[in-house]
Amino acid sequence: MKINEVAKMFNVSTSTLRYYESEGLLGPINRVNGVREFTKKDLERLDFIICTKNCGMTITEIKNFIQLYQRGNETIPSRLTILKRQLSKSEKQLRTLQQSIDHLKDKIVDVQNLSATADKQNLRN
Repeated sequence: MKINEVAKMFNVSTSTLRYYESEGLLGPINRVNGVREFTKKDLERLDFIICTKNCGMTITEIKNFIQLYQRGNETIPSRLTILKRQLSKSEKQLRTLQQSIDHLKDKIVDVQNLSATADKQNLRN
């Protein structure tokens, strides 16, 4: 796949893909006549990068994880620790976000009730 297709597929910009490559997160991506050609393996790596970034990992943390991965199976315990730590952080963020969402829903109901009360008062006047 070419870079434009990959960018659309993952809803990222082509400059983001180039940045990931320049940072060593992807690739090096094979080129055919100077045009990047992403392989299935590249797409799987990109999917991991985007997933972990969406979960709050920094580029530096992702880069560190990938470097550990490239060193082989002896780094499995370290990689598991990193992923479990990030999962715990993400779950905490999700709980906090859910509490905020629930609070907003309650406020919406409160405002809707105020609106209904105000409408009834206006009808009486």
